[in-house]
Amino acid sequence: MSLLIVTAVEAEAQAVRTAFASRPGPTVIAGGVGPTAAAAATARAIALAEAAQRPFRAVINAGVAGAFAGRAHIGDVMIATACVAAELGVTLPDRHQPLDELGFGTNRLTCSGELTKALEGRRGQFLTLAAITGSPELAASLADRYPDALGEAMEGFGVAQAADAVGLPFAEVRTVSNLVGDRDVAGWDWEAAFASLTKAFQTYPEVADAH
Repeated sequence: MSLLIVTAVEAEAQAVRTAFASRPGPTVIAGGVGPTAAAAATARAIALAEAAQRPFRAVINAGVAGAFAGRAHIGDVMIATACVAAELGVTLPDRHQPLDELGFGTNRLTCSGELTKALEGRRGQFLTLAAITGSPELAASLADRYPDALGEAMEGFGVAQAADAVGLPFAEVRTVSNLVGDRDVAGWDWEAAFASLTKAFQTYPEVADAH
């Protein structure tokens, strides 16, 4: 299988590449921060591979992320069962109305369990936001709206849409660097999250990648 793994930043990409340093691995790119940059980078990579007649067969979004308190802990591996664009829709005075209630598309894409069956970690929905949650109050509100969500990041739904548009299986794998709503970086642990990301993909099967 020819696999594309999309991260936001180069440090995440390097953590994934390290897991495949001694064996055949996937194509890993840092596509940029946010759903728009991630979607554009993923679509470009898929198109270039198609043009070169070396198409990808699947796509994974990987990186570090924030977890909702009590649902995962720093250093944990989180594997998405679905990607949810938490901001996509209409924010009403008393609630948020998601896009799939409006009849203009969906704000939820299912992830492939087959792509991540070799990985161990907590499994649940994962939220994509263009603006990361900046307070405990907002975090509590999101957690209440999405009781099955493990955490939040900024790229998953964008990567998922690019893959879904051309019929490619998609998955999202994240490791926890902090809790959602906690903006005090003194309590974050980037190194633990990067180390967990490498360790998670060390159990991933070899990838016959011709790219």
